[in-house]
Amino acid sequence: MKNKMVSHILTLFIIILLTTYFVPILNAQTPTLAQRVFEKYEALLLREDILELIPIVLEELKKPENQELLNPATINLVVDKPDLIETFLPDIDEKFITLLKEDQLIQSFLRDPDVQELLQNPDAIDELNEIIQESLLSLAERIYDRYVDFFEREDILLILPEVLGEIKKPKNQERLPPATIKLVIEDPDLLKTILVHIDEEFITLMKEDVELKTVLSDPDVQLLLQNPDAIDELAVILNIEIIMNIFVKISPSSLESPPVGDLLTITVDIEDGFNVGGYEGILNYDTTALQFVSLEHGTFLTGNVFPVATKVENGQISFAQISTDTIAKEHIGTLVTITFEVINATATELILSDVIIGALGGISLPTVIENAEILEPQSNTPWDVNNDGQVNILDLTFVASYFGVDNPPSNADVNGDGKVNILDLTLIASHFGEQV
Repeated sequence: MKNKMVSHILTLFIIILLTTYFVPILNAQTPTLAQRVFEKYEALLLREDILELIPIVLEELKKPENQELLNPATINLVVDKPDLIETFLPDIDEKFITLLKEDQLIQSFLRDPDVQELLQNPDAIDELNEIIQESLLSLAERIYDRYVDFFEREDILLILPEVLGEIKKPKNQERLPPATIKLVIEDPDLLKTILVHIDEEFITLMKEDVELKTVLSDPDVQLLLQNPDAIDELAVILNIEIIMNIFVKISPSSLESPPVGDLLTITVDIEDGFNVGGYEGILNYDTTALQFVSLEHGTFLTGNVFPVATKVENGQISFAQISTDTIAKEHIGTLVTITFEVINATATELILSDVIIGALGGISLPTVIENAEILEPQSNTPWDVNNDGQVNILDLTFVASYFGVDNPPSNADVNGDGKVNILDLTLIASHFGEQV
């Protein structure tokens, strides 16, 4: 009895498994009648002469009074004797009768059992018409028609110019095959590792927006994202201008100030610099912390290159260079290298302004700027807590005032272990009386 019950449960489990998982998969993979007919006769149905007639003929065949006549016997009879068609369908186009008499492909088409079944099904006729019309559209047009409501959303129209621009960049095209897109749909944060400069808002939207995931899951959309021409066409349809940002940044973006008297060197670098023929900009710096030493242009530009004389005044370094005959061969490189002497080891900023990246012909390219910060150097003598040059009772009392306190100031945590306790006090005591 027990074994019989187990057997029933197992059978029920298998039935549930089949109906839940395998049957839907099989159904999803089974083409409809209209799809089968189109796949079998695509070349014929897309012929120019057929395209001219097929919508009119199919609409005529859909009429209820004609549906009663469209059984296989009647269709085969008409194929054998095309002139009889006017007896059954008096409003049929004469061109179709002529075509039926002369074209063996049409005759074979109408003798096909699938076609005869389709002609007796108005819904299947409509579906075939839709498939034919969709196949005449370009990839971008098909996608727009399929997701027109999605593309008319204000938030999507705002974010698409930069997103499509980032995807369209040559270096990113090979990074987004369908398999990768599927992984990104499951884990949107992966996209940031693939497309470093992708808009964070787009990643957030991917996490929250079911409609966006549906669109990205479409094989046609995945195909479009690997086709720059199709991306451009979609942008035209949407009446948006694709933005392919160029990134100009100071490197390193953050560094600790060297000691007074030492040299500090930074570079102004470019990324995604496609079609660049020239550049100019101003680097702003703190004259109380740094003194300008030199500027050298990099080798990013090629051809007949003419640098503009560097101008330095009031904490601003103006630089520019142009190529008169060719665009940069690489999309990443160094524009200028700038060296300073440190005159005050303090926290400050390096800021780019008035940056223009130009293509040949005087066209300004969209540019994103990334600035840099200089951090105050960490003390080599943390036991001189108040930085007055000597270790004494003032340092001990300052640290003691934060003993056991959560989130103390960094200089009170002398040994850097994240808390102020007896270890910090004993470290100061071991250096008590020293001049630093």
